[in-house]
Amino acid sequence: MTTPIKKYLLLGLISLTSSFPTWAADTPNTVSTQPAKMTLKVGYLPVLDHLPLLVSQVHDNETFQHIHIESKMFKSWDEMVGAIKANVVEAAFILSPLAMDLFNQGLAIQTILLAHRGGSAITVKHDLPIQTAIDLKGKAIAIPYRKSTHTALLNYYLGQHGLSLADVITKVIAPPNMQPAMQQGSIDAFIVAEPYGSKAQLDGVGKTLVLTKDLIPHHVECIVIVKRDVLTKYPAAIQEWVASLIRAGQWIEQDKTKGSHQVAELTAKKSLPHSATMIINSLQHPTDRISYADLNPVVADFQTIVDISKQANILEDVNLKAFINDHFYRQAQTQEK
Repeated sequence: MTTPIKKYLLLGLISLTSSFPTWAADTPNTVSTQPAKMTLKVGYLPVLDHLPLLVSQVHDNETFQHIHIESKMFKSWDEMVGAIKANVVEAAFILSPLAMDLFNQGLAIQTILLAHRGGSAITVKHDLPIQTAIDLKGKAIAIPYRKSTHTALLNYYLGQHGLSLADVITKVIAPPNMQPAMQQGSIDAFIVAEPYGSKAQLDGVGKTLVLTKDLIPHHVECIVIVKRDVLTKYPAAIQEWVASLIRAGQWIEQDKTKGSHQVAELTAKKSLPHSATMIINSLQHPTDRISYADLNPVVADFQTIVDISKQANILEDVNLKAFINDHFYRQAQTQEK
């Protein structure tokens, strides 16, 4: 006879059915010696670069077998760096040059996946006669962080026209504060992740000068990093999460190319402080402004970012073979076949 307590325990072992039938992960028929679930605290910023984290969390967090994600939003990269160093978070969606610089400083982290490709723009004040990089000479330009892909890309763009960062005035401003700074007249332009460029244009404050995807096609920007001891201690949990993030990226791609609004419905005014209109506009105009289709952390792609970051004097050489851990991505691809 089954006691009420045993009956309750049996019911608790029944896996939940996802509301996304094609989404649920295939789980290996192996016995794990790890705890049933570990909690991973993950930092992110309110930018669309980090959508795979948020979509994965909504879709899979309740049905994960090995991991539970607790996401924490930060308003600036300085805040996130402090949280990583203080072990407030064990993982993060973060700027690639910043992550590589932290790695060079001795922080025990590795990147396991890209967050996206492309996704940023140089936005200039709507009433300024700025048409090319030449017109940026002497202008005040906001960047989200000194050691950022944006700084490197800005220098790269200027360099194509015989200029460099020395020819402009760069100001580090947190992404949410860039449009207000432009409206107040303290900056003439900014380079940052979406939806801030799209919002400035839609609000009539700014206009797009160039999309970064058109500077270096399919370039790496934000990446996923995890503390090395977590990767070592909880490989099954991280593997489950990586597979979910890859699916999330594919789902976002399908959603935006079909003109659907499900991504916005999941995140607007919830995990992101942006309106559905802002998210939809950023993802669909154009649909290739930012890509989540290929999250493979390839050494050659990172080397490109290292090279342009070195040109901008914001990064030194990085041991990419030690920094990049593509095992989880490769394993996820094998499981899909």
